Amino acid sequence: MSIFWTAPAALLGLTLIALPIAIHLLARQNIRTLPYPSLRFLKQTQLAAFRRRAIEDAALLLCRAAIISVAVLALAGPVLQTPARQAAYAKRVSRAIVLTRDGVDRDAVDRAAEGVMASTIVVRMTMADALAEATRWLDQQPPSAREIVTLGALRRGALNDADLSAVDRDIGIRFLPVAVETPSTIVVPVLTRRNDTLVTIDRQVRADAAATQVIDGPAIAAPADLIRIVASPGDTALAEAALRAALDAGIPWADLNQHIVIAWDGASTGALESNTRLIRMEVPSPPSAAADAVRAVLLSASPPRLREPVLVSAEQLAAWTRPAGAPSPGAPIADEGDRRWLWALALLLLLVESYLRRSAAAAQVEQSEEARVA
Repeated sequence: MSIFWTAPAALLGLTLIALPIAIHLLARQNIRTLPYPSLRFLKQTQLAAFRRRAIEDAALLLCRAAIISVAVLALAGPVLQTPARQAAYAKRVSRAIVLTRDGVDRDAVDRAAEGVMASTIVVRMTMADALAEATRWLDQQPPSAREIVTLGALRRGALNDADLSAVDRDIGIRFLPVAVETPSTIVVPVLTRRNDTLVTIDRQVRADAAATQVIDGPAIAAPADLIRIVASPGDTALAEAALRAALDAGIPWADLNQHIVIAWDGASTGALESNTRLIRMEVPSPPSAAADAVRAVLLSASPPRLREPVLVSAEQLAAWTRPAGAPSPGAPIADEGDRRWLWALALLLLLVESYLRRSAAAAQVEQSEEARVA
């Protein structure tokens, strides 16, 4: 059994207990005027003025200090973590529903959110970003079993072990495949070189449940100056070799009207035509990485639109699946708390303080009447 606080900074308010004590000690007492027959027979003396500092009504002072203490504790939001409460937390579920970009229908989303305490829908460009966003949302939820449910078709390459390892081990992960239309053939225009000539090829990617087959269509000549690379005299040979290697591997390229000039540091480009895009880049180091660097630049100029059509196997999804762990004791507990009992106690103490204050005032009036009669 332990106590957690939803707003522990509020405990600093306990220093306010000094206020009623200071007010009680420094408050001026009402001076009572008593009739006296004569002062002529009293000898005049010089006495140092002083004021007695003593607690005259300890019960009232303690009650006021208790009101402040209880109110501060209520603002701090104590939560008594008992085994019964932890068991109740484990029955609650917070679920982040990650949608793949395959047009999952709303009914499937509603079914995935049934029977949970809280849920949210996460859609991002990549699964890694979606998992990170889902984790952040789950970290903000009250104590509960937390899990991420991926809804939709997962294609090969969309998710890997590294993406899943970044998710807290206490967060469960499940996959709910949804039937989506999987194209049997995808056609990707590719820019490449054949016999030292720049050509375009319609590359067909055919897929079934087991494998992906790539078939290149007929080669069509492309403008020879579609892609050029320029560098300083010392780097020219390396630059041209890197471009040849990148094109030999093939680059997805759909816009034949866009001409590209890659300029390495120190190169002079001269005047360029209006339909030419200039891309500057540093000289790759080491030289063995030059071809990969040039290929990366070309891919950024014409991002590939190829999506792997083969779905992740059911066996792999089962291997990635894991159950949700028990709620963490350090999880946010803003929706819980035993503060309501403290507020009730504070109200009760206010009633007691009012009674003690009225009793003290009545007693003071009674003493004044007795003194006046005497």
